[in-house]
Amino acid sequence: MAQIAAERYTGASIKRSEDPRILTGRGRYVDDLKLPGMLHAAFVRSPLAHGRVLAVDVSAAQALPGVVLVLTGADLEAVTVPGQDPLFAMMGGDGPKPEYTLLATDKVRFVGDPVVIVVAESRYLAEDGCDLVEVDYEDLPPVVSAAVALDAGSPRLFDNLGDNIIGPHKRSEFGDVAGTFAAADRVAEFRIDVHRHQNVPMEGRGCVASYDADSGVMTVHAATQGVHMTRMGVATRLGIEPDKVHVLAGDIGGSFGLKIGASREELAVAAASRALGRPVKWIEDRSENLAASGQAREEGFDVRAAVSNDGDLLGLDATMVLDNGAYPVMGTMVPSIIEGMLPGPYKLAALGFESTAVATNKASYIAYRGPWASET
Repeated sequence: MAQIAAERYTGASIKRSEDPRILTGRGRYVDDLKLPGMLHAAFVRSPLAHGRVLAVDVSAAQALPGVVLVLTGADLEAVTVPGQDPLFAMMGGDGPKPEYTLLATDKVRFVGDPVVIVVAESRYLAEDGCDLVEVDYEDLPPVVSAAVALDAGSPRLFDNLGDNIIGPHKRSEFGDVAGTFAAADRVAEFRIDVHRHQNVPMEGRGCVASYDADSGVMTVHAATQGVHMTRMGVATRLGIEPDKVHVLAGDIGGSFGLKIGASREELAVAAASRALGRPVKWIEDRSENLAASGQAREEGFDVRAAVSNDGDLLGLDATMVLDNGAYPVMGTMVPSIIEGMLPGPYKLAALGFESTAVATNKASYIAYRGPWASET
């Protein structure tokens, strides 16, 4: 009988087919790409965790030889379609959603929040241009933790919301939760806190956006693990038909959940390419990666466990608060994933799960490996 393909690999030491090419320097990453007429982008970023943007002066940067384009948040809003991150728009559920822009206009909401994009003939000149941009801020009190965010008196991150709760606050019950806990021999209560984690891939985020005005096609070479989500983000925010957005991903120097969809910076780069009709490259440096790319897993759980004297786990009741950071990306969809995975291999008579996601003045909550670790 012919051996089933999958069984040929069970228990065997299988060499990865891509290793010889990558280890001998023949990999092809976004930063390896050089297109004719390509320009380079850099971002002016907020030094404050929370502040109001009072004025932005880009005149000196625009006058710098080699600088080709400078876009503020207001400039970018004039040439893009307002809205939330497409992933959040799909997963955020019902209820009010925060209003914000691709580049900060009214407020900055974490250290590293992008405020201005500078496009120049080289990355060096683009960064020199960033140094010439003057931004006047009003410092605001930061929301430093989920506990502060839940306080009704905490500063609001988004003016259109009545509080700092992002997405739905919900509770689900499976089985007779109250009855199971009442009949249990004992109930254990405990607290679990998970700190923030950083993905830190070898390769930061990056893209080369190239718009062809004649065909109306936007081609994006991206360090992404999700070309379709990136395509949807570019098409949605730039108002381009999806079939005219081509996203190409070559070798990726690590992601671990970080590079899903199109980030605010990548959308700004795509908009700049369309405005100029020339390719624009942005490669995230390590400082940007650590400050602004996103972090994962900052969650807290208050858990009650109903158990028998024989050691059987009869039921669980968990209340979860997730620190989403400033801008919603995945934080509102993760609680439902954790709820589904929480029972693990146990045969429970009852499960209660309550979740809340809150906004704080930190980088956005993103995925980090799977399945997120907290529920295990």
